[in-house]
Amino acid sequence: MSSTAGSGPTVVFESALSCPCTEWAWILRSLDGRVPYLAYDRPGNGWSSQHKPAVTSADLNLLTKRLLHELGLSGPYLLVGHSVGGLLARTFARNHAADLAGIVLVDSSHPDQLRRSTLQREGMPLVKQGISRMHLRSRYRLLPEANPDDFGAIADLPADLVEPSGRIMRRPEPWAAARREFALWNTEWAPQAASTLLPEALPIGVVTAGQQASMDLAHGRMQAELAELSTVSMHKVVPNAEHDGLVMNEDQARNVTSVIEWALERHANRVPTGP
Repeated sequence: MSSTAGSGPTVVFESALSCPCTEWAWILRSLDGRVPYLAYDRPGNGWSSQHKPAVTSADLNLLTKRLLHELGLSGPYLLVGHSVGGLLARTFARNHAADLAGIVLVDSSHPDQLRRSTLQREGMPLVKQGISRMHLRSRYRLLPEANPDDFGAIADLPADLVEPSGRIMRRPEPWAAARREFALWNTEWAPQAASTLLPEALPIGVVTAGQQASMDLAHGRMQAELAELSTVSMHKVVPNAEHDGLVMNEDQARNVTSVIEWALERHANRVPTGP
């Protein structure tokens, strides 16, 4: 999903674990025609094939950069990352710093979250089990054809995207990719993000799902820390929002759009306009 229409930095969306790029649909429709953008599927996810999938964040960032070039989407780039996509947005800053306009982290993973959050650490086996179960059910065609609720917040996407998004999630490939990425995000991507030094005045917006933060105080504290990565930052906590609904629910997604607009404005204000 991409567009070259509009002006200003190209907004690049990095999706959450197991989510197709259509998760960004409400936000893309809000931005359409105003700024160029790209929302894509990492190898094996969504509609993307899985030929020699990348392992390191640097490899994935390079794939993203090549895709942007092929589509004629020039920098600078504003990276928007949801969940584990936030880690990849941060490493993009290290691997392509000269092309960066800012970062927006949407209920982003924190490099230390499994060490500091008991709730998340103890929940990891259940997440892994759930991904494996969905992979088996999709592989043996045990998922109902007409039940979008099987995939959570996908049912809240624009009506014309619910069915195709659900159909793609009934294939085993996205769940195989999710299993692979689940094994990589904490061992590879998290430490690589933690070691990335960001420019002091880089615009960084953080959007936090209020329901997650209220249930897990450690998560809330780590979200606040993400906003401290820059001296130019904004942190918005969305009351009652869930992790996926923050992006896929129309009303909640407006909060993400507003923070993206804030980051674009801050970038415009810091770029010299000449004499």
